[in-house]
Amino acid sequence: MIKMIRKIILIAAAIIIIIAMFNLLACRAIGDDQENSETFEVTRGDVIQTVNTSGYIESETENSYSLMTSGKVVYCLEKGDTFKNGDILIEIDTGRLKLLVAQAEENMSVAENSLSLAKLNYQQALDANHIALQLAEENKKLSDLSVQNTLTALEDANEYLSLVEEETLSTDALISQASAGSHSAEGLYNQAIINQSTTYWTNLSSAQSAARQIEITAKNISQAESQLELSRINLDLVNLDVDNSIIYAPYDGIVLSSAYSQGEYAGPGVPAISVISSAFIIKAEVNETDIVNLKIGQNALIRLDAYYENAFGGKITEISLISTNIGGVVSFELTVKPDAADIPTLLYGLSASLDIVTSSVEDVLYVPVQSVFEENGKSYVNVSGEDSSIKKSEVTTGIYNFDFIEIKSGLDEGDIILISPIQ
Repeated sequence: MIKMIRKIILIAAAIIIIIAMFNLLACRAIGDDQENSETFEVTRGDVIQTVNTSGYIESETENSYSLMTSGKVVYCLEKGDTFKNGDILIEIDTGRLKLLVAQAEENMSVAENSLSLAKLNYQQALDANHIALQLAEENKKLSDLSVQNTLTALEDANEYLSLVEEETLSTDALISQASAGSHSAEGLYNQAIINQSTTYWTNLSSAQSAARQIEITAKNISQAESQLELSRINLDLVNLDVDNSIIYAPYDGIVLSSAYSQGEYAGPGVPAISVISSAFIIKAEVNETDIVNLKIGQNALIRLDAYYENAFGGKITEISLISTNIGGVVSFELTVKPDAADIPTLLYGLSASLDIVTSSVEDVLYVPVQSVFEENGKSYVNVSGEDSSIKKSEVTTGIYNFDFIEIKSGLDEGDIILISPIQ
């Protein structure tokens, strides 16, 4: 029994010795790690969060132009040529077109004269109709008067015949004479009635003829107006061909490509010349994880590989709403417009890098981003004590970048921490 107790005591002592040795070795290891690890003094300053990407210089505006007419090229800019707004980019020989313009102008002049003549004829027809109506009215009055006069004469002759026949002293010769007068008056009356009918139909025919003449001249006016409009359209088309024979620059810029040279025969259907404006922008791709932190109007720091030391500013002007997927990597296109002042010479196609500020804080505590580690959903740093001890301290963090992270609580200014966590 005593031997058993001694054995247990020896085993317990051995365990105590082993634990003491382990703690000693652990302390030495921590001390060695602390000695081998870099330290950082918690300090105050600004923390700026950025998104970094790269892209290329492109033109803000690009246009391609095709000719609308065929002809010999009398003037054309070449690839790389610069131009100002309103300069001629390409011009086609317009000799034949100018002859067509002269022909169209002459046709329009003829059409104008035809319209003037038609209007004169129409006015003449109106005047003739007015005269015909007036004559018809006068002829009707004369005809009615003639009928009335002959009727009166007939009535007088019949009355005289009746008186003669009633007179006892009337001779056969006198009765015969009165009877003859009555018959003559009746004949004149009947002739007047016939003349009245003839006058009516003559007046009606003249009125109808005048109305038809008005209708005909009115149609002549309509036809002349249509012919004039067709001539005007033809002239506009020819002038349009003349206008299309010259392509003018819409802005200051550079020729990107040119399909023709001076003296060549050019025709429609193919791009004749492509140009870009001298207002440059930067196009870049941004990963989907960063795009949520970007918005239009944010500032960007731009560096060109050609002269990397000359950084200049810009602003985001456009963020594409449509993504691209290349090899499973999803990204969005970003457009940055450089600030107008203090920028170097920009050349189309130069590569550029962008640093875009997404958020920032001023006068805050910060530590190296690699000094913060997580355990069970909480953030910690290793704080170095004066006696070379190390204490794990929980911290609350804020924004961060590739170098530093904001410390909202858990540390004080001047605290010394280990940059790399002890494993």
